[in-house]
Order: sequence, then structure tokens, then C-alpha cells
Amino acid sequence: MEYSDIVSVILCGGYGKRMRSTDRHKVCFDIAGTPAIVRTVGMMKSVGLSRFLIVVGQMAEQVISTVATVHPDVAFVYQANPRGTGHAVACVVEHLKSAGYDGNVMISMGDKIIQPHVVAELIDRHTRTDPNLTLTTLPKTSKTTAGRIVIDSSGNPLGIVELTDVRRAERTGKSIRLSGRRFSARQIERCSPTVNPSLYLFKAETLYRAIASLNDDNAQGELYLTDTVEYVALAGGKITLLHVKKGEDLMAYNTPEELLGAEEVLRNRDARRRKITAAGAKLSRRCFKPAAEWLKIIEQNPPRLMRAMTAIYGPDENLLAERRKAFAGVVKTFIKAYGPSRKTVLTRAPGRINLLGRHIDHRGGFVNVMAINREVLLMAGPRDDDTVTLVNRQSREFPRRKFRIGDLLRSADWYGWMDFINSTTVRQVLEASRGDWSNYARAAILRLQHACTDHRLTGVDFAVSGNIPMGAGLSSSSAMVVGVAEVAVALNGLDMTTRQFVDLCGEGEWFVGSRGGSADHAAIRSGERGRIARVGFFPFHIAETIAWPDGLALVIANSGILAAKSDGARDTYNHRIACYNLAEMVLKRRVAILRNMEHLRDVDPGALGVSPAEVYRALKRLPVQVTRRGAARLLDGESDRLKEIFATHDDVGPYRLRDVAMFGISECLRGDRYADLLQKGRGDEIGTLMRISHDGDRLVRFTGRKTKAHVLSYSDARLDRLITEVASGDPDRCADAALWAQPGRYACSTPEIDLLVDIACSTKGVLGAQLAGAGLGGCAMILCRSDAVNRVMSALRKGYYQPRGLKFDVHLCHPVAGSGILSI
Repeated sequence: MEYSDIVSVILCGGYGKRMRSTDRHKVCFDIAGTPAIVRTVGMMKSVGLSRFLIVVGQMAEQVISTVATVHPDVAFVYQANPRGTGHAVACVVEHLKSAGYDGNVMISMGDKIIQPHVVAELIDRHTRTDPNLTLTTLPKTSKTTAGRIVIDSSGNPLGIVELTDVRRAERTGKSIRLSGRRFSARQIERCSPTVNPSLYLFKAETLYRAIASLNDDNAQGELYLTDTVEYVALAGGKITLLHVKKGEDLMAYNTPEELLGAEEVLRNRDARRRKITAAGAKLSRRCFKPAAEWLKIIEQNPPRLMRAMTAIYGPDENLLAERRKAFAGVVKTFIKAYGPSRKTVLTRAPGRINLLGRHIDHRGGFVNVMAINREVLLMAGPRDDDTVTLVNRQSREFPRRKFRIGDLLRSADWYGWMDFINSTTVRQVLEASRGDWSNYARAAILRLQHACTDHRLTGVDFAVSGNIPMGAGLSSSSAMVVGVAEVAVALNGLDMTTRQFVDLCGEGEWFVGSRGGSADHAAIRSGERGRIARVGFFPFHIAETIAWPDGLALVIANSGILAAKSDGARDTYNHRIACYNLAEMVLKRRVAILRNMEHLRDVDPGALGVSPAEVYRALKRLPVQVTRRGAARLLDGESDRLKEIFATHDDVGPYRLRDVAMFGISECLRGDRYADLLQKGRGDEIGTLMRISHDGDRLVRFTGRKTKAHVLSYSDARLDRLITEVASGDPDRCADAALWAQPGRYACSTPEIDLLVDIACSTKGVLGAQLAGAGLGGCAMILCRSDAVNRVMSALRKGYYQPRGLKFDVHLCHPVAGSGILSI
């Protein structure tokens, strides 16, 4: 996104005497290998600014040469006689007025080190609130020498007072006049909780009038740009404040020592980034060959192809034949779009099912996952530019798409992935293309590019096909992300561990707006044929794999209700995650034994060495529900974190902290128990865990022809009963009150999925059933005895699909190998 209605003015005309250099201008000093002013212009370009005026004065030729070498499109304004920041801007105003400019003007200083998300947020705030002036602030500390932003009792800015003027008032005892009021030096300090980091965004007309009003009646005898704030306030103009909480996001330097400190902050920040390197693509003939050659191999079906496919899918001849046909289809799609001679890789990424451990991967809980025999297939050929094109076998449903990697991620100056995906630019792009299938390809490639700062990823031509039902809770979107990432890693020779790959894919999918974890991507990448993986997070690790037991079958039934994370359902998904985040913040504040909690999984009586009753008492410290305004009161001092949490979703109603926290805590315990029970073949107990888990997501319960709303909430009285039961000593009562046996209330099912679950659970031979995936549509999964599969399918056909006139969409799932590049 290019902001053609904003001119960025950077002031570089002063002396910078405290840098103690006679031959180098202050803004030309290197910061982590790049001159400060070059870094600033590059950062602003990465946000979308394209029009620059740099004010020069002292050592003008050096500043111009330093900037123009890297940014030849920048213009300069000369300040012949430096008389302060206000005078420097007056030189610019003269130029802008003569050009008839009437847009917006951003003003910053050349000695600033600004994170791009600050500039993006400044533009976003200014655009949304439409003020005369948007002013950034930083918290005031005992060491802060910046100008004091004085506010009235309602929080409205009255003006800015420079520290030199405050000190003069202290010495002389004279008052300071500001916006028609008089203040002592002490009152100025008391009424200024924040300071001015010198980053402004004006409407041009307001700036012109404000600059014309300046005078030099101050301690320095200069024209202060800061005095424009008082002018706007007195004129009744609207001033919006953007509070920047972290000083390291908007730094300045005046001495060599401060410059070294700023470099240290940047080095530490850089070290915290996920970084990967490109070792160079080294693809063998077995996996990188012309598309026509791939098609010949698939059609001839030589033994080496059969061995490779059997290792992935197992010996089922029908499945192997169906998959070979699907491979041929995607190759033909590629040849039709791009020609037969292009060298390509052939990639697959299966869907996944999470057998137990719902909604808790981002809370650090264990999930129990398997890759399934539904998948995305991709044929991909490298390009010699950074363009990505996508064609799909189902071209009507998924039209041809094209994008350039550099269009959004223009610069490695985005220090944080969250800064990038929360930027106004990305949000506007997603609003214009919400739900588009190409966004999942962008998600993977942009996340990898962001992490690989020393290598520009090559463009790719893709042909795609798949048989994972969309919105069915089987991770069709995550499979697309993983498949594209597999291609990008192979074609660019990226050097990374499985853990890095999984984490980057999980974070990449945040690009589309959801804020889930990486359990799906872990299952898709790490699946093993015939086995279930027990996967942990923070850090990511595969704790163990367990063979799928003989005599059990997993049936998947599609409700026909789409669960689309890219559309309105995203708000509900992210609302639940916000409930988790808020609950964790409150528990850490209010409960002594949880002060050091890092993730919700840590609320484990066994690990804490306490009775489950203590956890129930801790949950009583949570409000049953809270509004956004209530959360702000409850978590004072956390405004920036709350803003980050609330920015992920629209306000869809109160946050049910207690119910959602109960679900997450108990589901972590259930997820931890699953693998051991599976290994021991205790199917009935696994079925019990599944039923309890689904009750935490359930909306309604079907009994015969009756339907009853399922509303479960953990009031103080309910928690007190659980505490009493735990303390009773009676084995049955204690078992009923066990923490893992509490469903909580996450409420992400649908009535349709609840009906599928209840039909299945009433069928002989079924051990348990529950929601599959993140919910709000999709599938139910049913664990049953192998000899009960036909009964289950018949019951679902008669009880669900036929009465609704729906296509019968039920199938058996088998564990298959994880994603990868085909090598023949």
C-alpha cells in the first residue's frame, strides 16, 4: 500500500555537537552497519511512504550523498541558518505551499530509530480518527529529557514544554503559560505522564497555520516545532495521541554512548527474530525433473513409484490407484498452464485429525494427531523473478492468482512478524481479498521470506489440487500452507529444523487473520504411516509416536457446514483465544501459586503439588465473564497488551473467562492422558475422554426427538460443590470431581455436529465421538470398533444425511506419512 497523500519530512539540519565529531554528520553515523538516515528512509518506504523531503543544513553535501546513494528518489530542502526545529519545518512549508500541497505531513527527526509498526500505527490512527494532528508519546521516566506533553484532567493535550524551559522555571520561580493557563514547574511535571519522541502527523492546512504562529520566546531563543501542539489545542483542533509503550520502539541518540546503546537494542531485537538461512538449492534428479517426465513415470507406474507410494499410503491397492490418478491430474494441470519442459518438484501435504487435545496447542498442551489420507498436491517450478502464480484443477472454485513477494514485504526492516501482519497495509490487502485461496500461499512464502533476511526467495509457478473438504475441520488451509512452504524450502535450499518449519508455518497462517497454534502443521509435517504422534509445544517436540491399535476405526462425518477461518468465524476463533489470554493474565496477578505460570498447561495440580480443589479456588478468582471495558479496569497497566488482543477480532460479546479457562485446563490434562490409554488399548476410557471434551464444545444435546440447549457455566456455587466433592474422600465422588473430567465451556461446535455426535454415540460399537478441528462447522470424528463401521455409516445416513437431502460424506481415515517432496 502506497500512501500518496502523505509527505514525510525528516529534519537533519542541526549541528549534533554532542556526537563529538567534526567530519561526520549525526545522521550519517552507522547503526548496525547502516547510516541512521538511510535506515529511517528505508523503514518508512517499507511501511508504504514514497514522498520525502529531508531538511539539510550543516554538512549538507554529506547528508545528501549518503541518502542519495541508496534512495535517489528523495528530495532535499536547505535550511541556511538553523534557528530550531520550527524554522526547519517552516522551510518545508514554504516549498509545500508553493506546490499547492494539501494532504498530510509526517514529521520526524533524522536521529530517530523508529520501528516500522509505530509508523504504520500512526498512519492508521490518523486515518481512522481524522484529527488535525496525531502525536506520538512515550512514557516519562526519571532520565527522560524530552519535552513534556501536558494534558488536562480529561487527558486532552494542552501543549509541549521543553525540559530547558521547565528547568528555567524551577530556577526563577516563574510560571509557564500554556493554552491560556499558568503552571509551575512542578505542575508541569505532574500533568505530563508522557513525553514527546518527535514523531508527528499533521493535516497540511493545520501545519501551515501552526508554523506561521511560532515565535522564539523561550530559553533557547529558537522556533520550536513543539509549540505547534499548543496552537492546535488553542484553536480548538482535534489532537489524537498514539501511546508507544516501549522506548526501544522509538529511540533517539545524542551522544556516541547513546548510539552504542541503540545498536545494542537492535542487535538484541535482531537475535530474537526467527532466522533461517539459504544454503542453496541442491535438488537431485529423483525429485526435480521436467513435468512431462513426471507424467510419464506416473502413467507407466514403475516399481520404484509403487514403493514410494506404498511407503506413504500403505498397501491398500484402491487407495494407491486413486492417489496415482490424482498425481497425474495435478501434473496435467501444470503442463496445460506452464508447458511440459519446465523442471518441477511434486509435493504433497496431507490433512490432519487431532484425536484429542482440542484448542490447546497455543496453550502448551499435548495434542494427539495423525496425518490422514486426504491431501493437497502441488507441482511447482521455479521462476527467475519473485512472482508467484497459482492455478488449480478446480479452476471455477479457485481462480488463477498471481502476486509478487516484494509487493507486501518490501523490506527486512520489519523487525517483528506481528508488526508486519498487524500493519495497516496488510489489513487493507486482506480486507480486499478475504477468504481468497491464494492468501494461504502468501502466508507461507511471506513468513519464510521474513525469516530469511539474507536471501530473496525465488518466485514459483504452482499447480494445485486437493481432496480435503474445505471448512471441514481437517486442515485444508494448513495443508496448503505446509505444501507451499515445502516447495519454497526445497527450491531455495533453506536450512531449517522441523521445529523451525512447524513454528514458521503456524505463525505464517496468522497472516490470514486467525491466531491459532501450530498443532495442525506439526501433524501434517511429521505424520508417520500407521502411527499417531503425541506432540508438545513451547518448545515444539514430538514426545512419542504410537501405533494405531488393531480393532479400532476412525470415521469422519462431514456436517456440510463450512468452518471458514478467513470469514466471520475468525472473530469467534480469536475471541476464544482472547478469553484464554485474559484469563492467564488475571490468574497470574491474583493467584500466588500461578505467578510464574507461562502457559495454561502449567495449571496442573500434579505439577504444582496441590489438590484439584486449589485449582477450583484459583478459578473462583476469575470473573465469570468480562467486557472489554471491564478487562481494561481489571488489568490496569496492560493497555498495549489488551489492544493487541482485541485487535484480532471484532467485539462479539463478553469474554467468558472462567468457562473457557476450565475447558483449557482440563483439556490439557485429557490430552496428556490420551497416548498412554491408546498404547494400552483402553478404548472405552478414550471414548469417555472424547465425550467429555465434546461436551465442552457442545451447543445442544439431542435425546430421541428432543433437543435441549447445552449451557454449562462454572458459577461460584458449582466450583464450591466440586471443592466439596474433592475433599469428601469418596472414590466415586472424587472421580466425578476430577479436573480432567470437567468439560468447561469453549462452545465452538454447531447443532449439526452435535447431532452427528449424538447419533454416533447411540450406535452399538461406538466408543466416543466429538468435534474434529477448531469448530464452528466441519466434521465430527467417531472412534468405534472395526466391526461397527457399517452400523455407524448406516445410522448417520438415516439419521442425518437423508432427512436433510445432503450428499453422504462419511469416510474412514487411515494414518499416512507426513508432507514432503516426492522422490522417485
